[in-house]
Amino acid sequence: MSFSAFALSPKLLEIIKEEGYGKPTPIQGRLIPRLLASHSVIASAQTGSGKTLAYLLPILESIAPTEEPFRHYNKAFILSPTKELAQQIYEVLKPFALSLGLRAVLVQGGGNRGEERSKLKRGADIVIATPQRALEYMEAKLIDIKAVRHFVVDEADMMFDMGFITYIDKIFSLMTQKSQKIIISATITPRVVKFAKGYIKPLERIELDPAGKIADTITQELYPVREGKKDMLLAWLISHYQFERVMVFVRKKELADGVAEGLRTWGYKVGILHGERSHQERKRSLQAFREGEYRILVATDIAARGLDIADLEVVINYDIPHVKHDFIHRVGRTGRAGKEGRAITLVSPGEIEQLNDLHKLLGSRIKEVILQEYAPKEIKARGFLLSVPRKSSTSHSRKKQTAAPGGNKKGKKRKTTKRDGFKAYDEAKPKTQKREKARRRGRR
Repeated sequence: MSFSAFALSPKLLEIIKEEGYGKPTPIQGRLIPRLLASHSVIASAQTGSGKTLAYLLPILESIAPTEEPFRHYNKAFILSPTKELAQQIYEVLKPFALSLGLRAVLVQGGGNRGEERSKLKRGADIVIATPQRALEYMEAKLIDIKAVRHFVVDEADMMFDMGFITYIDKIFSLMTQKSQKIIISATITPRVVKFAKGYIKPLERIELDPAGKIADTITQELYPVREGKKDMLLAWLISHYQFERVMVFVRKKELADGVAEGLRTWGYKVGILHGERSHQERKRSLQAFREGEYRILVATDIAARGLDIADLEVVINYDIPHVKHDFIHRVGRTGRAGKEGRAITLVSPGEIEQLNDLHKLLGSRIKEVILQEYAPKEIKARGFLLSVPRKSSTSHSRKKQTAAPGGNKKGKKRKTTKRDGFKAYDEAKPKTQKREKARRRGRR
């Protein structure tokens, strides 16, 4: 199948070709026809599967100028949970908007309010926004939500995780019934479905992959490591395999700063990306990493969604994320658009329980690579770290014996009676009380 199979204008097909897009991905093949037919949908697919272009093309086909004069007003509105994802959507959209004569405006926290307000007043055909800034401009009458014909919520599950549900709810409630509503998510959780049912009726759902599915093009490896040795192993892996571009994920902002500082002492050029850094700092770090100025980018899970970094050969998980689905999004930064990728996860003995939970989500175990120099004692003794050691069968049988003393030999537990209760009560009494009771009986 090619993009020409869809009901897209010759002009739009020409831009698609110029931008180097080849064949439609599976999600594009499923989603584009439904959106061109004006359906409201909730859709999910693997990270890096081309969801952004899948919803942009039908919107552009619908709002592209067909006659002069063309009036610029808010026709499409795209909501993103993070500034980085909003920026990326804008970058994908920009060449199409310029060629079609459409005005696309990006508004986000940390952006220049004066410039944003000026662009919105001139008239914007497509607005890409983060939730708080979007609501601010709606209340200032700079975004006309009732005029919007196409509304997209991108990475909906992340919107919930970040506490933006009240913003989305308010925006949905202000929209007209006729507007097309598109909810995009890497994973469709029950609460996302429940929310969607309130505004999309009937609810049309397009889901290509199960929740724990990771692209087949990604090779995964698990490196067990002693507590306190992760930094050394991380530096060794980058040096040994001569990775040219590495993204390292950590759970906490403080840890991101510490890991980056540690890597710098080894002589690496490192960028940092987390929520405590300003918008401009985050933007500079990401741009420098894309352009090759930084060899390594250390990031929290704020960067696990939506970011498309060309030719990212490896992702290294310094730890397992708090939200297990974020692991799939982390790994999805590599091996995008059918290219091969590599994902390495470092695990210490204290994270075994989280590892087991992760394996349940993935439906399979990640292949272990044992390096004796860094391996924990548990590895050297057993040769693996995949599961929590079970208690020995002898201790288990002892528990059974103490739990049911004098139980029948066939192994079937006898029912407990009141008599058993009185017997246990008497046995628990001090010996002096028992002797006194016996004396009283003798007097009678």
